[in-house]
Amino acid sequence: MILPFENDTSAIVKKLAGRSFHYERQRNFFAIAALALTSFMIAATFSIGFSYFETYQMQQIRLMGTAADVGITNPTENQLAEITRSSLVLDVGIQQRLGSVDTEQLQSARLGIVWINDIEWESHRLPAISGVVGNYPSNKSDVMLPTWVLEQMGISEPQIGMEIVLSYQIGDNYDYITDTFLLSGYYTDYISTRTNNRGYVYVSTAFRDSINGLQDNSVTAMICFEGNDDVEKSCEKLQRNIDFTEKQTFEIVPLRQANGGAIVLAVIIVAAFITFSGYLLIYNILYISVVKEVQFYGRLKTIGTTKKQIKRIIYKQAIKNSCIGIPAGLLLGAVVSFGIVPYFLNMMYSTNSDVGTKVSFSPFIFIGAAMFTFITAMVASMKPAKIAGGVSPIAALRYTAASTKTGIRNCGKMKLSRIAWNNVFRNVKSTVLVFISLFCGLSLFLVVTGLLYGLNPKNYVSGWGVSDFALTYSIHENEDLITSEMVSEISRIDGIENLRLTYVAYPQVTADVLYDDAVFRDFLMSLDGVSGIDFSDPAKLETYQQNFFSGVFGIDSAYLEEINKTLNSPIDMSAFEKGNVVLLPQKVDGLIQPGQEITIQTQKGQHSFVVANGFLNDGFRAWGGNEHGTAPDLYISQTAIQELFPQYRVFRVAFDTDGQQDENILQELKQITASHSKIYVISRYERREEMRDYLVTANVLGTGLSVILLLVGVMNFVNTMVANVSSRRYELAILESVGMTKRQIKRMLAMEGCCYWGVSLSLVATIGTAIFIVLYVIFSQLASYAVFSYPFIPLVLVSGLVLLICLVVPIWAYKADIELPVVERLRISEKD
Repeated sequence: MILPFENDTSAIVKKLAGRSFHYERQRNFFAIAALALTSFMIAATFSIGFSYFETYQMQQIRLMGTAADVGITNPTENQLAEITRSSLVLDVGIQQRLGSVDTEQLQSARLGIVWINDIEWESHRLPAISGVVGNYPSNKSDVMLPTWVLEQMGISEPQIGMEIVLSYQIGDNYDYITDTFLLSGYYTDYISTRTNNRGYVYVSTAFRDSINGLQDNSVTAMICFEGNDDVEKSCEKLQRNIDFTEKQTFEIVPLRQANGGAIVLAVIIVAAFITFSGYLLIYNILYISVVKEVQFYGRLKTIGTTKKQIKRIIYKQAIKNSCIGIPAGLLLGAVVSFGIVPYFLNMMYSTNSDVGTKVSFSPFIFIGAAMFTFITAMVASMKPAKIAGGVSPIAALRYTAASTKTGIRNCGKMKLSRIAWNNVFRNVKSTVLVFISLFCGLSLFLVVTGLLYGLNPKNYVSGWGVSDFALTYSIHENEDLITSEMVSEISRIDGIENLRLTYVAYPQVTADVLYDDAVFRDFLMSLDGVSGIDFSDPAKLETYQQNFFSGVFGIDSAYLEEINKTLNSPIDMSAFEKGNVVLLPQKVDGLIQPGQEITIQTQKGQHSFVVANGFLNDGFRAWGGNEHGTAPDLYISQTAIQELFPQYRVFRVAFDTDGQQDENILQELKQITASHSKIYVISRYERREEMRDYLVTANVLGTGLSVILLLVGVMNFVNTMVANVSSRRYELAILESVGMTKRQIKRMLAMEGCCYWGVSLSLVATIGTAIFIVLYVIFSQLASYAVFSYPFIPLVLVSGLVLLICLVVPIWAYKADIELPVVERLRISEKD
């Protein structure tokens, strides 16, 4: 709005802003580059971070087979009503296990017959599957199956309505019924990759009602909580509000409990760091520009330009730079989101690549990046605009950016290094901004490379399994897959050491265990409510106790020797070899006490063992294809298994290596087992390589981000030095005219650059290292396999590159300014 008698100066302000924009090409280049980098890094960071987070969430949901947070076993109608009304709960789905399918004719499938209600299907199961064709069963004869099960049935091209013959049992009745069903739908399932081919056959409500009274009533309420609060805390609140029995358990979906909030927080912190770095660069560029043009703004003041109009000139220039730089950065961010992010996600999730990845390309990310960057540019313009608008005409005409307390007249009595040091701090504010920019960039590089270098793949796999390599197979296979000839061939492979064999009884792979309440009570109670087990009915508890059996394995004494190294009171090796001592798996530690007796029944009669005071690593049975008994697995000596069982066979071959020929060893093992597809080759080498691929990806992303932020600091330095040398052209010409050689001036400028580098590196070596140590302590609690590794060599290389830039840029700026003779430069500077 134009007040009465006020001239409309908007056109002239626009013209002045345009001409100043056209004249200050160097400033505009740096400002546009800064805006492009800032918008690009914000967009790329959120895209990568959210893509990682969403892919992680999607994969965990698919691997667990449900989007629910927790399952509550055997809820009553009143409890379900109270749960549904609770403000803590978002939705409640119901699932009921009715029985199981006879899968003897299938390759390795284990299928449960399950009914679920509409909420469970739509809210919890659909997000966990893909490629749904058809509908959930509605008629009594309808079934819905995953595609991998249909493939094992020999159906590669399923059709809706086709007949499916299934043999199944219901509840506790183990008499199998053979019936013909109609396929109402099929889908791609992912939980089979985690559970080793466990799956569901979905049936209709009509089918469930038709067998009413026969099923074992293993009902589970699947709950999703409101918000993103801690699930365990939400469960505790729910238990306080609703009366649950001691027999009811809360089964929290384990893989859903990853701290997604930490990922989001990390992305926000990095984005804030980027925004701050961009602010420093943009502010410094505009601040230096205003300082250089103080006399110009002073002259504008003398002809009547107001403070408000001068601010508008600077703001218009910032807007023009934003209109060029921000779209360029967003375009580059889009290229990264569509082209590079999917590649990195596939590498980072190489172990779960079949589960799928998800690229987050929300328009809100780019709108937000544009808004943040634009706000950053405008906020960074406020202080320079205030300085330019507040300068008085007289002070502006007398102002020189090259003022210093030392003065030129004393330079002959001073060392070049002292002059260089004083020159660095001529403009303290600009200098501090350069220090902060370089410090932030180098510190981020130190932290990122240090943390990533600390993720040692060898350390990561050291706690996985108990051997470098192992060969095993499903315990229920009818043939001896690992023959003596195969063992002999494996033993001749170069580079293997500490070869160990594990035996199992055959064809009866398990042994009955005499239930002793004093020994097994705690173990049994730990199973109550897990996977549909319900001991609230005394008859069911008694049936379970009477049907008590274990897998019995004859292990090499080398395992016992390794365990003894960790015990204050070693296990008696002689008693173990004689068959008097039994080892139990680590997971029952605390549930069954050492020194107690376990008695088994074999064809040769009863035999008792004393429980050892050490436990075998759960990683011993790292492959999930081996069935477990109702009692814990028992690990006895090879001599004992040969004496107690009439027939036995090699079930597992394990060995270690020197780590030098692992790739060749893996290839030889695959050749030896090529004709036996049911033998699983398990190796730390493959896990280590998977981890290494992940670290390569993380290193590229992390190092790339830190280098880009370091580039912001370097650009800040370059802009400062170029502007500094340009504003001091008159002083440098005077120094040259009174006898200082060009070589001395170059040395002085190089020393100034060295001062910037030295101060910044000193801050990194002290404050930056302290920050790195603190972050490592926090990080090591999240990744227990992380080791402390100070990235000395990478830091030296990057610091050397920054030093080179700090030495070359001032000299380059000076050379670009001395094309004319000294007299001409003095004359031009006086006119300016």
